[in-house]
This record gives sequence, C-alpha cells and structure tokens, in this order.
Amino acid sequence: MIVYKADGTTKKAKITKIYRTIGVSRIEVDEGRCGDVVIIAGIADIFVGDTIGQEGTEPYTPIHIDEPTLMMDFLVNNSPFAGREGKYVTSRNIVERLNKELETNVGMKVDVHEGGNRCTVA
Repeated sequence: MIVYKADGTTKKAKITKIYRTIGVSRIEVDEGRCGDVVIIAGIADIFVGDTIGQEGTEPYTPIHIDEPTLMMDFLVNNSPFAGREGKYVTSRNIVERLNKELETNVGMKVDVHEGGNRCTVA
C-alpha cells in the first residue's frame, strides 16, 4: 500500500490487520467495503488527511482540522512534597504516556520543551 501524505509526499506501508466496527465491538476482516467503518493497524505516522491506496491511486484532497481551543501544560512536580505519592511521575514517564496517547488521538498535539521538564498539550 502507498500512503499519500497531506504535504504531497508518499511512503510505502503494510497493513497488518483490518477491523470492522459493529456497534462498539470489532471484528477482524480481510477487507473493508464501501460504507464500513474500519480500523487499520500497522501504519505508523499517519494523520488525518492522508490517503491510503495502491500505486497510482489519486489521493483525496486533504481536510483541514481546526487548531485546538484548549492547551494544558504538564510539569514534573518539583515541590518539597515531590515523590510522596504517585508512580510514573518523571518527565520521561509523562512524555512516554503522551506519545502513546498520540497514537490514537488524532486531534492532539504534544510539544516537549527544552530540558524535557514541561510538555504543552493542545
């Protein structure tokens, strides 16, 4: 398969699994048909507006998503009470968790500031 990126570039990719949704459940299928809502596994770095197709497929016009209206800063606790409760509260743990969320949340953006002690999520 070929992924046609919104910026006009292309890259080769391999789809490992296709799931069809029925209500809130998922069923693994060999192909998606017109009108099906499917989940595709195996393609990293894919974003809203990218087209997946075979060689020679004409890509769709990329869609635009409005910028987020809410921004939050995640910081490591450096108060005198730091480390007294909670696990996974280091900057590395916070960045890993936010990057994992990026895999499924296409509307989220994460900006890790210099030093890695602060992340802005929009």
